[in-house]
Amino acid sequence: MRSSLSDLIKAIKGLVVMSMDLESMFNRFLLNIVPESWERNTVGYPSLKPLASWIDDFIERIKFLGDWLYNGPPVSFWLSAFFFPQGFMTASLQLYARANSFPIDELVFQTHVLQIFRDEITEAPESGVHIHGIYI
Repeated sequence: MRSSLSDLIKAIKGLVVMSMDLESMFNRFLLNIVPESWERNTVGYPSLKPLASWIDDFIERIKFLGDWLYNGPPVSFWLSAFFFPQGFMTASLQLYARANSFPIDELVFQTHVLQIFRDEITEAPESGVHIHGIYI
């Protein structure tokens, strides 16, 4: 992402040749659309959000994952932050199955909606996980 932005700045200044990818990126920036090369090269993630909202969301995802990496698991997981949320949900089933000696094939999800905000959650549940960021 950084190198493509640096290349675009150089191309706009005329220091390097404006390639088709850089021109496409420039045109998408003018339309507030995420550049194809960022989605295609797995720099980012596919989204229908406008570029400005996508960048804000991207930064929040990095903060969430970085906090988890450096400070340990959060008490509530932001489900929308995952590129593949099904993997996280399967992992939570596996943790429960191992802890309680159940076959994972026999487990199903059970959801309880809490009447509190995620900031009010102070500890993880005894079993399962708290999640937030689900949209209906």
